[in-house]
Amino acid sequence: MADDARLSCGRSIDDVWSHLDGPPDEHERTCPYCLEARARLLRLSDAAIDLRSTEAADPALQPDPGFTASVMGLVRAEVRRGQAIPLDADEVPGLTISEQAVVGLVWAAADSVPGIRARRCRVRPFTDDDGDGDGDGGEDGWQPPDEHELRSGTLVDVDLALAVEPGTSIVEATATLRRRVAEQVARETGLGVRRVDLTVEDVL
Repeated sequence: MADDARLSCGRSIDDVWSHLDGPPDEHERTCPYCLEARARLLRLSDAAIDLRSTEAADPALQPDPGFTASVMGLVRAEVRRGQAIPLDADEVPGLTISEQAVVGLVWAAADSVPGIRARRCRVRPFTDDDGDGDGDGGEDGWQPPDEHELRSGTLVDVDLALAVEPGTSIVEATATLRRRVAEQVARETGLGVRRVDLTVEDVL
């Protein structure tokens, strides 16, 4: 089951927060998701220090523990949501969905395929600068949905790292996964999945 507290790289917000006082580790130095989360958490930490200094002068300003927990929940959600992906601009101008919300759908699709465990995931809106608009389904023959099947004009590319269980047919499992990712993302968001690039990193 996908963990809602994970960043798109697979690390949790709590992992980044736990060693915020020290330098970034080897992974964080090269990971855009961790670097962004770290920068946001550092700003939050600075603000919290200022707030504690103010509260120290007036005990009546001490927050309720439940309030603190609620704030931290909102912080985790804000830090991990990633970039905003536009939905159907023709129907509702300015309507977007967070990258992390789409990543959650991709992870859910991966969880539904026997023998597959999702790891890092990235979802990127397709732009004209990325090349032609024809998605490549990969060697398993999967093809993205036709344009008339999409409810939205926005296309996205999905990059997903995987681990597979021993005995799993990688060709069959990845073909199923590509179809389910495209179907679930389109059904839940209206986004069209132009391509699904899968990387098998490990055998469980």
